[in-house]
Amino acid sequence: MLRESYGDGKWECPRILEELDRTDELYFDSVSQIRMNSWSQGRIALTGDAAFCVSLLAGQGSALAMISAYVLAGELCRTGGRYEEAFLKYEGFLRDYIHIKQQGAERFATAFAPRTRLGLLLRNLVIRTLAIPGLARLAVGREITDALQLPDYRWPSLMN
Repeated sequence: MLRESYGDGKWECPRILEELDRTDELYFDSVSQIRMNSWSQGRIALTGDAAFCVSLLAGQGSALAMISAYVLAGELCRTGGRYEEAFLKYEGFLRDYIHIKQQGAERFATAFAPRTRLGLLLRNLVIRTLAIPGLARLAVGREITDALQLPDYRWPSLMN
């Protein structure tokens, strides 16, 4: 399959394909995104990539993991540990926000992993162009930035 796709490739493709012929081990993966109807079941709740990995292409995994952990902990504290209620509030607060992030990652996936030579050329040109200071924010600002207003939870053990 790789030879079929990259056999006529330039640059390092011939050398890489030769090396692949000499190895017994190869890790091959695809870019995918899983969307779950619920991030919790029973007493277990998922956060971060385990719940809603927007994409390996988005570069937001750490930030979203911190946000989701903060909101889940805050809702557990706010509800006095009533996890069923806390889980509903946690998902209710983040679900639409995460959905928008997932849609953004889906829109940009083909740009980051193009299937054609022309797509590669365009992607590389866009990446070089977006390196110009301020241009990235103008071009894709809404996709990479946002203004999620996090709740101001009152943490009892920290308030004394």
